[in-house]
Amino acid sequence: MPRPPTTIAIATSRLSLAAHGLSAAAVAGLVAAVAPPWAGVLAAMVLGGVLVTLARQRPRGELRGTPKAAGGVEWSWRDSADQAWRAVSLRCDYLGPWLIGLRVEGRRLWLWPDSSDPESLRRLRRELLPLP
Repeated sequence: MPRPPTTIAIATSRLSLAAHGLSAAAVAGLVAAVAPPWAGVLAAMVLGGVLVTLARQRPRGELRGTPKAAGGVEWSWRDSADQAWRAVSLRCDYLGPWLIGLRVEGRRLWLWPDSSDPESLRRLRRELLPLP
């Protein structure tokens, strides 16, 4: 009996945004401490803009792995539930207990522990283990 497809809903990670935000705050604070006040304000504004852009451009959608009869997995992606699945190439660059680094059609995607539910992330890790 063939295995059912593995589907994972991916959301924007709050942990990722918090880590980037803390790093940006540290840099802006350092600039404010050693440079003129206008440079600190400018650094805070620029880094805040970068964080807002980062938050808006985070990929979210669904990734599905369908086992093939000949072996291997066929990967599909859709941006929202009302769209059709489209086949994509997937490469796993990093597979760790906390982070998963993927390249979906050449686009970088980091999955943090809060990017999806723990059971879906565990099933995804099991599917990604045999990938080169």
